[in-house]
Amino acid sequence: MRVDKIRTKQATFAVLATSGSGRVLASFSVALIALRLTVGGAFAWHDLLVLGVALALVGSVEWIIHLFFLHAPEDAWVSRVLGTGLGHRQHHLDPPELRWLLLRWIDALVFTLAFSAVIASWVVPLMRLTGGSLLGPFLTGWALAAVGLLHYEWVHLLVHTRYRPRNRYYSRLARNHRLHHFRNERYWLGVTSNSGDRLFRSYPANKADVPLSPTARTLNDVLDSPQDSTHPRRV
Repeated sequence: MRVDKIRTKQATFAVLATSGSGRVLASFSVALIALRLTVGGAFAWHDLLVLGVALALVGSVEWIIHLFFLHAPEDAWVSRVLGTGLGHRQHHLDPPELRWLLLRWIDALVFTLAFSAVIASWVVPLMRLTGGSLLGPFLTGWALAAVGLLHYEWVHLLVHTRYRPRNRYYSRLARNHRLHHFRNERYWLGVTSNSGDRLFRSYPANKADVPLSPTARTLNDVLDSPQDSTHPRRV
């Protein structure tokens, strides 16, 4: 299916709702929210602290995953062993093709389970430092991760359809993602947030400041190219 034939939010939602990743992520989101409501004690300011940290990290996490995993060279370890960039290369070659646009259900499942360890890695020390309980804030963080990934899938699908968001926030995300695909793949790496692009200097003030990239469709030599003014700063 090619999503460039979709013109409405309703049709976009129907595609996501029937997709493998949409079903997995929606199920996990509902289950984790329900679990948080029943265990871990009442909501406290520690849950709000976890929410604030999670929102602050979204843009940088998307940026790092996008550049170093999805745009990794074909001979890189993450490409050879994890296979993270193979489908994404197909996505850049043919952005509206649904098969490469959304996560497979198994990938969505693995990501969501892996997020539990990632969330624990910073929630546990944060709660130790602030004196909060562990279970409740951890479940809050994990639920936020599942909802965040579902939101990522929604935004990524929406911006590749013919629907043009009227909301300023989503309209900006859609414009930036199209620039990433069709102007220069080294910039505008955020999907649901461009805070990582601002932090790592890949969010130009004017698109005319960024040259047209001959590898925007193929992703060839993205990380092997010489360091110059057309590359964002790397971590």
